Amino acid sequence: MLLLVVVLLAVLAGAVYSGMQLWQRHRQQQALAAEIAPYNQTFVPGLYVDGISLGGLTAQQGIDAVVNQITARESGWNLQLTYQNHLFYTLHYEDLNVSTDIGSVYALLEDLYKKGKLGTLEERKAEIDALAAEPYHAFTTQSDMTDERLDSILGQIQQQLTSDPVDAYLAYFMPDYNDPFIIQEEVYGSTVDMAAIKQQILEMAAEGKSGVLEIQTTPVPPAVTKADIRSQVTLRSKGITPVSSASTADRTSNIRTAFSRLSGTVLAPGEKLSFNKVTLDRTIKNGYKYAIEYELGREKMGIGGGVCQASTTLYLAALKSNLKIVKRTSHSDPVAYTTFGQDATVVYGSLDLIIQNTTDSTLYITAKVNEVKKNKYECEVCIYGPSLGDGVSYELRTETVETIPVTDADKYEKDTAHDYVTYKDEEPYLVRKARDGFINETYLQKWQNGELISESFVSRDECKARGNLYLTGTLDRTD
Repeated sequence: MLLLVVVLLAVLAGAVYSGMQLWQRHRQQQALAAEIAPYNQTFVPGLYVDGISLGGLTAQQGIDAVVNQITARESGWNLQLTYQNHLFYTLHYEDLNVSTDIGSVYALLEDLYKKGKLGTLEERKAEIDALAAEPYHAFTTQSDMTDERLDSILGQIQQQLTSDPVDAYLAYFMPDYNDPFIIQEEVYGSTVDMAAIKQQILEMAAEGKSGVLEIQTTPVPPAVTKADIRSQVTLRSKGITPVSSASTADRTSNIRTAFSRLSGTVLAPGEKLSFNKVTLDRTIKNGYKYAIEYELGREKMGIGGGVCQASTTLYLAALKSNLKIVKRTSHSDPVAYTTFGQDATVVYGSLDLIIQNTTDSTLYITAKVNEVKKNKYECEVCIYGPSLGDGVSYELRTETVETIPVTDADKYEKDTAHDYVTYKDEEPYLVRKARDGFINETYLQKWQNGELISESFVSRDECKARGNLYLTGTLDRTD
């Protein structure tokens, strides 16, 4: 009997325990159902589309929020393409053929709306908790951007902003100007990296980021600048000789006539310049006049007197420009305008001064007679071209290395022109005094920044000794 009571009590206790478990389970289910009940008709928390939080929104509210943002994005996105405050174009999505498939948006929202609503209460709660811990982000898919129209727009902008550089060049050589070179300055070109700009536009469009995109250009330097041209037409040397105050107007005119033909000469690399060829034969027809010339120490009148001073001035400039002297002859006697040995006499058809451009660049020559002060003149020849070097200049040094005593007896010549003596019984006229001769050697010195670098031999010139020269008359008194 006792055993039966024990069994009954055990059965009763089991039933009570089972009932309590069922009741507790029911209460838990009720609590779980109540907790997730707010999301039976709304999106669960932790769901985002295009950055919009859908949690707590009804299905229609979620659709409206996402679609309205898509519409605003597609109609409101714009990007201004500017350059130095100039607006070229304002881009819109339609320029990129961008649109969103609303059908796919609805399908996405439908799938998201189901989250936390399928399965058991525990499964639903677990899915809601998982989204709370790690939210889900989705983005509406736009159609692929097409760049055909964008390429056309950017191509037009590129045409306006892209230019080729223009090299500087020597426009004019004006030998009569103080600065004889008119140089057209260089112009920088510009280029635009349109590939980079296009990529930036597409990235901003994909992000829906409106704003202003300032286009940057890159300058394209020219190959030749004004400074480059100027470096090729520097003043290499200047030859200067003084015009004697005793020089007649016609003699000075002859120098100017020769210089008018010499000035403006352009010598290509390797080219030779013949003074006689450039200045032409000394004739009246060629503009030359009668003036005093010197021959064997004697004065005489000749067409083109004074031209030797022009050739000498060119010779000095050519030496100081370190050019090659192909042909040159010294005077037979000293001249007043330069040191013997630093001169160059010319006679058309026989004696010429020839120089050669031994540089790799073109040389330019100017020549003129300057009035340095009232009624005081000097001859000037300038040679322009590439620089001689940093701080480099050339100077001439001449020294007498030998004296030649007079050994000749006095000479007598008939004054057939009767310039000084007419009759035979007149005293002979001394037209040239006796003097010793001498030999001069000339050297070209190279200086750099005030320091003598080198010295090279140029010429050895002999001024011959001369005895007295007299002129005698040719007529008898009865003639």
